[in-house]
Amino acid sequence: MDSGVNDELARRMGRHVGRYADKVPDWDAFPASRGFPELDRAQIRYIGAGGSPKVDDPGTLPADHFTLSIVQQPVGRYGASHAHEVTEAFLVLQGVLTIGWEWEGEVVLARCGPKDMCLHAQDRPHGFRNDGFDPVMVSIMVGKGRPMPPHYLYHPKSHASQLSRDFGAQPGHSQPLDWASGDPRHREMARHIVRYSQLEHRAVAAGFTRATYIGEGGAPAGTFRKDLITLPEGGGVRTYSREVEEAYFVLEGRLTACWEQGGQRCEQRLGPRDLLLTPPGQPHAFRNEGPGPVQFMMVVGTPAAEDVQFRAA
Repeated sequence: MDSGVNDELARRMGRHVGRYADKVPDWDAFPASRGFPELDRAQIRYIGAGGSPKVDDPGTLPADHFTLSIVQQPVGRYGASHAHEVTEAFLVLQGVLTIGWEWEGEVVLARCGPKDMCLHAQDRPHGFRNDGFDPVMVSIMVGKGRPMPPHYLYHPKSHASQLSRDFGAQPGHSQPLDWASGDPRHREMARHIVRYSQLEHRAVAAGFTRATYIGEGGAPAGTFRKDLITLPEGGGVRTYSREVEEAYFVLEGRLTACWEQGGQRCEQRLGPRDLLLTPPGQPHAFRNEGPGPVQFMMVVGTPAAEDVQFRAA
């Protein structure tokens, strides 16, 4: 074995890993929140900067079709209503997040718990707040490597604090999401929310299950798709590659990820909230050395249907 090649592969793979334990929360990630304690939240960045202007953070991985960060929001705080020129996905990791979509002063509210996801549609005004008992932790993905700064519609610097907290709704002009409603606003919002409890976990011949958050069977895909993979103890797949980037983001358990080059292999073990970003063309694989099952997000930099034929290792 050529140890020089193997060492270089290991170094390159290591540079594509983001470890949760190494991340330092940034409580000043969003300059528009400065001076407004009710907007306090912290961000840790994995891929790109998301909605933060801090695109030069040396601890983040380069973004192409999507960014990925985690935001923590204390109890009682909110994010002011804003809109993006691209889609933005919220996946709740901890706590309960209240999300509001606004239509000309009318707001529809949805509450999302752990492993629930809301994909905010392009240009749809939305805000979020923590009405619960526990701090909220949410994974946020934006469907572009460097999105434009968010456009704020109701912000305490320009509107009354209560109006901003209510995402632009005057008293009596907000309502909870009704999944059975014929109102097009409710139908549109419901189409972009995926409940973990309602996910269909489909068996894959390679020995794992997958459930779709973004893509066919889930919320409508824009520039990327996102699946939840559940891999039993001892399971794994043979090496494969893609023409686009792919990220593994671990939710539970321990995942062993592998890269190959010239017949050589290197590995990284990933724990909860650790991430690996694999660039286009890089052969890679994954397996579960246990104990217990592992759940991880597989994020692929294309909205197209899956074209990989996974084979059990």
